[in-house]
Amino acid sequence: MRKTLLTGLLLMVVILSACSNNSAAPATEEEVQETVLNFYNEMSKYDEMGKSSLENFNATLTSYSTGNATDKELEKAVDEFQDTASDLADQVKDVEIASNLPDDIEKLLRDSTIAFQSAYSIKEQASKSAVSPDVTADEFNEMNQQADVAMLYGISKLNEAREAVGLLEADSSAAEGASQTTGSADSSEAGN
Repeated sequence: MRKTLLTGLLLMVVILSACSNNSAAPATEEEVQETVLNFYNEMSKYDEMGKSSLENFNATLTSYSTGNATDKELEKAVDEFQDTASDLADQVKDVEIASNLPDDIEKLLRDSTIAFQSAYSIKEQASKSAVSPDVTADEFNEMNQQADVAMLYGISKLNEAREAVGLLEADSSAAEGASQTTGSADSSEAGN
């Protein structure tokens, strides 16, 4: 299942990258920097929303596993996390990338968008599986790890774009990427 999701992610990146169209007048260096900065700010906003929702989900899942939360409270937390993850995947998909950017920057931003969208979609699926008796804790963990890999890929592509336009120094991008990834959900009670 993990290889299938990663293969699907890579195919989406290749197909969407090939479909890019660059027919507008080239953007100035300042416009490119502003576009990349705006894209970064937008993705950071979504990341914060995702982290907040995930923290609430994890807290409720932990409370449930220790007997301090009811089935209804867990169901509500799962529903809220699924809704947030689905909304974030849709919002990321709808982020427009200017067609007058340099090809390499446009490709990096598109790759980043696809990866972020995939990460949120996988998180949504993982949250659904958290309360499924058919999903083991290992399978739940694997789904969260896949989402984290997709998120890290998106962050790395965004940081490459930021480096390329002079918004980020090369030595700081790795440390920043590691601090931005959303955490995995607690698996102590997932699936069983």
